[in-house]
Amino acid sequence: MSSIIQDRFLYVCIFISLLLHLVSAYFTVGFYSDDEHFQILEITAYLLGINEMAVGDKTGFYWEWEDHVRMRPWIQPLLYFGFINFFQYLGLNDPFTWTLIIRILSSLFGFFSIIFFYFTFKDYFFKKNYKFNTFIIFTFWFYPFLHSRTSSENIGITLFIFSFCLIYKLINSEKNILNLKKLISASYLFGISMVFKFTLVFTTIPVFLWITIFRFNSYFLIIFCTTILLALGTGIIIDSLFWGELTNTYYQFYKYNLTAEFGNLNNFGIEPWYYYFIEIIKQLAPVLSVVFLIGIIIYWIKNPLNIFSWITFSTMIIFSLIGHKEIRYIFPIYIFAPFVVGYALDLIKNKSILNILKTLVIISNIIFLLLTLFFPPNSKIGVYEFIYKNIDPKDEIYYLNENPYQINNMTPYFYTNYLPKISKFEGNINDKDNIWLITNNFKDIINLQKSSCSILYTSYPQSITNLNKNWKRLKINWFIFKCGEN
Repeated sequence: MSSIIQDRFLYVCIFISLLLHLVSAYFTVGFYSDDEHFQILEITAYLLGINEMAVGDKTGFYWEWEDHVRMRPWIQPLLYFGFINFFQYLGLNDPFTWTLIIRILSSLFGFFSIIFFYFTFKDYFFKKNYKFNTFIIFTFWFYPFLHSRTSSENIGITLFIFSFCLIYKLINSEKNILNLKKLISASYLFGISMVFKFTLVFTTIPVFLWITIFRFNSYFLIIFCTTILLALGTGIIIDSLFWGELTNTYYQFYKYNLTAEFGNLNNFGIEPWYYYFIEIIKQLAPVLSVVFLIGIIIYWIKNPLNIFSWITFSTMIIFSLIGHKEIRYIFPIYIFAPFVVGYALDLIKNKSILNILKTLVIISNIIFLLLTLFFPPNSKIGVYEFIYKNIDPKDEIYYLNENPYQINNMTPYFYTNYLPKISKFEGNINDKDNIWLITNNFKDIINLQKSSCSILYTSYPQSITNLNKNWKRLKINWFIFKCGEN
């Protein structure tokens, strides 16, 4: 009877996870980091013929795609280009529908990777607290957030999860370790994950070293390494075809990001070595993130020779040594957070402390779920979608202060190509009839509300941004007004 109840609980959790992924795909319009858009969707826009400057640009905005640099892979923009061509064949010519379908497909792909992830490692990590641990992994805020991104981190990490699970099953089964079909499949996925996101090499190399030292098998290693090289070769072939000559994108990435001669990565800022230990706590769901960080340090100490320690510790050390740091660089570590949290809580003997921590972890996870499920990572994309769906191309549309059609001085042609032209507003509002005004400046909003203008769109509910004066100063909440309507 208990096993039946457990099965029902598991199915409910899986269903909840599916719903969370679909909700995230629907609501999280936009992008988390600039690279997610300008290195992926804008290159797709170049292939679609609507962004002529993205490749070979001399302005420096797309320096990674200049002829002498060539350090970004073509594979993901090509994948999306193929999808969009199919969508256009079906009569779908709306860029917001394109990205919605891509986010749904990506979320479903990530969702299935989490199911595989869970069934591969649950018996290893979760010794007790079955319901809590199962609930946390399938409601973990980070998974639907990551999987609904059009980023290389998302696709690369999802492929890594599938491949690592397959490899883990092989190396822990004497019966299957030499299963050629499974080994080739797992190894090729490992390689392709690096084609999408080359920095995953820092997570993959520890796997190779661990297998070499603790599970040495010459046949296994030859197939493993050869297939990974073939996958990386696939990336070089794709990149070379589109550049018109042999191009080693991986070397170019290393040369222009990490060498002393160029070292462009450090031009974006240098942070101290302990940056990730602080930012994990601050940015990745406090309480849950604290338990995760403490848990993983305990795990490293108690299990120094374990493959999970090698992967997570090595990745953390390597990225801590690189000057420029961003929290997304350690996403390959944070994907293990539900397992590590479960492991850490399993160590606690005092039931009162355990129950308090469980409650706090669940609350912090729910808060971040709500924040990441329903609020766009970049509020300007929501503005574009409203304009596309509600404003006639013949209407007059203006902005006050900051141009919403610019993101860090770059134009997101993937969306703005389909929007009406916008100009900076000059003059008196009362002298104009039937115009649209866009602003994110709080003082403008106060003045416009006193005029004949009506608010028809806000990125976030005013009741939320009014809670904190700093949120108003950040200018993250965009307002669209209709003014002088007869």
